[in-house]
Amino acid sequence: MFLENISRENELIGVEKMNVNELGFLWYLQSGSNMINVFLEYLIETTEDVDVKEILKQINEVSTHQEQTANLLLSEKGFKSTPFFNIQDDLYNPNTKLFSDQLTTEILKHITSNGLKELALQYSELTDLKIKKFFKELLDTFTEIDYSLLGLLGDKGMLQNNSFSYKNAEERKGKLFKVKSTQQRPLNAVELSHMFSSLECNNVGVALCAGFSEVVKDDDIKNFLLDGEKLAFNQASTLSNIFRENGVPTSTGLEAHVNKIESSPFSDKLIANLIMFLNPVGITNLQSAIVVSYKKDHVNLLKELIKQVEDFSEKGFKLLIRKNWFNEPPLSNWSHK
Repeated sequence: MFLENISRENELIGVEKMNVNELGFLWYLQSGSNMINVFLEYLIETTEDVDVKEILKQINEVSTHQEQTANLLLSEKGFKSTPFFNIQDDLYNPNTKLFSDQLTTEILKHITSNGLKELALQYSELTDLKIKKFFKELLDTFTEIDYSLLGLLGDKGMLQNNSFSYKNAEERKGKLFKVKSTQQRPLNAVELSHMFSSLECNNVGVALCAGFSEVVKDDDIKNFLLDGEKLAFNQASTLSNIFRENGVPTSTGLEAHVNKIESSPFSDKLIANLIMFLNPVGITNLQSAIVVSYKKDHVNLLKELIKQVEDFSEKGFKLLIRKNWFNEPPLSNWSHK
């Protein structure tokens, strides 16, 4: 009993003394990797294109490594956790092909690009050298994979043509209408480039929600996914219209690459959490587009899109709580009274 108490005391001390950035980022990395790894195992099994399958295997290998290493680093600091998802319980039918290889490639591109952005952001905030080195190794590896994926997309003719006819900004003369003229203009290259990730995220979101809504068993989850499909479709349409109004071609319609299957490849729990995982990505992408714009009506439109995602995310959060499917992060010991 005495040794158990000492062990328990050491665990608490380890948790209390752990830097909040390291704890938060490692937990987020471990929990996200745990979920994505089940998803990647399925994509590897169902993808027929040998080149895409090879990149999937590379990503899965790195993602498995980062889940295991994050667990180890957390354990060294006294924090113990168990996997929230596993192949035995959450991967039902690994051979049913829900997504075409083209859609799988688009999903893969989305996972890689947003994973890189998140890792880079977290890396900049880390202060523990051992953990920072681990994140740097992940960044270097995923950068190489992203480079290979870009080459593959180019070879297969799957890169979107985002050609942009531009001109240099004209000098604004006079004082009376100088500020007003900054609002009565097309969008500039910086504003448009920071919107592209949001469009891609919603394109993938439409396809995922459309596919998963056909196979889930739980009616609440089905309705949630149908709401998600409608939201992602409307946001993709809004963003596409903005691009087209400013002379930039776009493409949508990834949902056409969803196959009809009889049984779900995943548990409803995994599907609901995968969709919820996209929400902060969508909000972050839109926020990035807001902070670089000085055109008021454009900023207001993007804020409205964020509010829509926030409302959808709140519904999903309540749903996960009711189903006991919410993987809650570690809490502060501080009791504010």
